[in-house]
Amino acid sequence: LLQQQARAMMTEPLFLLGKSPYALSIILDMLPVEFQRVGLISNIPDEENTSLAFPFLVPHIQVREYTEDQMTDWQSPSFIIASIGKSRRLIAEHFIKTYAIPEERFIPLIHTSSVIANGFTAGIGLHISPLSVIAPYCTFGRFVVINRHVNVGHHTMLHDYVSVNPGVTISGICTIGERTTIGAGATILDKIKIGRDSIIGAGSVVTKDIPDGVIAYGSPAKVIRDNIL
Repeated sequence: LLQQQARAMMTEPLFLLGKSPYALSIILDMLPVEFQRVGLISNIPDEENTSLAFPFLVPHIQVREYTEDQMTDWQSPSFIIASIGKSRRLIAEHFIKTYAIPEERFIPLIHTSSVIANGFTAGIGLHISPLSVIAPYCTFGRFVVINRHVNVGHHTMLHDYVSVNPGVTISGICTIGERTTIGAGATILDKIKIGRDSIIGAGSVVTKDIPDGVIAYGSPAKVIRDNIL
């Protein structure tokens, strides 16, 4: 149903906000074939964007770049945040606050190879990469990112701006707080609660609750230090 809703909203014009070539190649490749042209609006100068060494264009889509002052309509296009990493929240907050973009204009982007079970609900700006599985009755907040080959167990709650890296397994009935990042290949056992603004290191096995604002890693995962924001 979410994929159907996304397609229903995906009418041109579509604009990608921000300019992270790390993510742009993924996002452009995931767009349905209906999109032959998209706009790209960067919020930082190219000379300050170190990731531009990486190519991002895909053959079937024409990308036209704009500056913010060239945009005259922020109310009717569809938008996707052109980042799936740590800059995602900053980009979203900048454009929403500066231009009063209606939140319903941010569309979900879900790869067709991923499986989403019944009872799933999500906030705006959802991103789900290929080969991920979302079990029944999960709830995701705003601008959540699920990277490739992630498994999320039933009745799990991911709050706003949670980022889950490739190959993660989150077991059932877990809760992950706002702005927390789960590193690649981590495993989170059933009924675990992880606080907001925390980082779980790659390959970790989380066997007990993790508080707000910390960095934890290992097997079993232990709090190493505070996460300096």
